[in-house]
Amino acid sequence: MNLLGRHHPIVFANETHGFVLGGTTVDENANNDFFMYDEAINEWVDLTFTSSGFPGTPRSFGYGVVRNQALSSKAYLGFGASATGENLNDFWEFDMETHEWTQLASLPGLGRRHPSMVPVYLKDSDAWEIHVGLGDGYDADNQFSNFNDYWVYDVTTDMWTEVPNFPSSKRHHPFFFGIGPTSYVGLGHSDGREPYIERDFFSYDTKNNEWRQEPDFASYLLLESQERALVTTKARVAGTEFSIDLPLVGANSSELRGSIGFILSGDGDDHGSMSQGEFHAFYPEDAPSIADTSASPSRNVGGEAWRRQLPPHPGGSRWAPGSFVMRGTASVYFCCGYDRATGILHDDVWMMDLSLLFVKSSSENDSITDEADTGEGNESDDSTTSNASDIDSNNGNGNYFDNAMGNELQNGAASSSRPSLTLCHFVIGFFMVATMLHDFWQW
Repeated sequence: MNLLGRHHPIVFANETHGFVLGGTTVDENANNDFFMYDEAINEWVDLTFTSSGFPGTPRSFGYGVVRNQALSSKAYLGFGASATGENLNDFWEFDMETHEWTQLASLPGLGRRHPSMVPVYLKDSDAWEIHVGLGDGYDADNQFSNFNDYWVYDVTTDMWTEVPNFPSSKRHHPFFFGIGPTSYVGLGHSDGREPYIERDFFSYDTKNNEWRQEPDFASYLLLESQERALVTTKARVAGTEFSIDLPLVGANSSELRGSIGFILSGDGDDHGSMSQGEFHAFYPEDAPSIADTSASPSRNVGGEAWRRQLPPHPGGSRWAPGSFVMRGTASVYFCCGYDRATGILHDDVWMMDLSLLFVKSSSENDSITDEADTGEGNESDDSTTSNASDIDSNNGNGNYFDNAMGNELQNGAASSSRPSLTLCHFVIGFFMVATMLHDFWQW
């Protein structure tokens, strides 16, 4: 499996397969490499030169998303930059079951690199939207610039609508994710003060067509006493992000329940590498999430939004990596990216099981009700359990990383061998999917 080291890949997944498309390698500024990961057999398949290959412009700095809906086969992707530097505004649909591609309506706005892209579900109308905005590219005066415009794509009608601009400084490569009908966007590289790396954070309310300022980035360690200890307020940019919002729309049952956004790795407030691949969870206001293990485990403590530090991925931070979640689970895969400190352009793949952050139902066959969806009325529900603090209390006491580095590119030189793909299972903690060594890092 020739998953060459790359940054800015497009990544997405359904319940069983993950996909990696394009990005920048040591040899190509942009490409249409297309790989599929089969979780059941732990194997990668190269789809690039098959009938499943991407028919659009080879690219890097683009994004892709899927609907948080049970068994939905469609992925949506686009934007980025071509090998010649053209900033793209095209938009595509990929059927993850049939492997058919459909070109959708292009964004009426300017072509752009690394924008935000967020799928949201409107429960009242049973409709899906994809929110796209920010990024950088050439403006109407042909000057290279950051953007702050924001657009809504209607999946049903294949139409774009411009909505109120992002209410802060123009920026590119922000962190972003969606929970329910709300898209969250912030941090990133802006036109603000030197060195232009931000820590502000906002949410866009689709129903009311308005922006709301969320708390600026600050992350806490959850102690065994259930108290919170401030860990960092550092601004950041150019990492990867995802959300896990369970149960899925349309699911008849769910083993796990909760709504959490995540930001992972990236550069620090000087746009340089950080000593660790920092990992933080965002608990939105009043979300039915595990933010505590006290008397109300299925609800955010006090109702206010807050962020929590989680164990970092192995090694230093990475610029422009990728991540995807096997939909309907808490299994997160992390890949690729560039380590500024070592000069390594990674092709490794790590996995982390985040199940302990969510409410676990007593039975996988528990029916899903509106009450479970909203979190109302289940504060004392005996059918759910949580060990959310175990992630912090076990830190350094029995959770391990697989230390294999796989095939990587360092300073432009490829290593001489490619490892076979094997899988090691841990309850919590990152481990490598592509591995050739079996040394472990304890955390």
